[in-house]
Amino acid sequence: METELITITEYCFKYDIEPSFIISLEDSGIISLTIVNSEKYIHIQQFGELDRYIHLHYDLQINIEGIDAIRHLLQKVDHMQHEIQELKSQLHLHQ
Repeated sequence: METELITITEYCFKYDIEPSFIISLEDSGIISLTIVNSEKYIHIQQFGELDRYIHLHYDLQINIEGIDAIRHLLQKVDHMQHEIQELKSQLHLHQ
């Protein structure tokens, strides 16, 4: 479990970001945090997403609401790409 989780404090120190940003992402339902012994942890599976959100917020000055909208749109694009691939596969079967 220790290798799969990192405290917010450690993560924020390592990436030089404000802990309040991580908490805001959690409050908005964008990420999920794990609580162990009253301390909040980030699961390593969310690191890729967090890197994207950090870039959007700190480099591009996009607020939490904008990040949530972008996340939602990217999920829709991924879903549509998957659907296109399924339709292409079905089309090849019928040719």
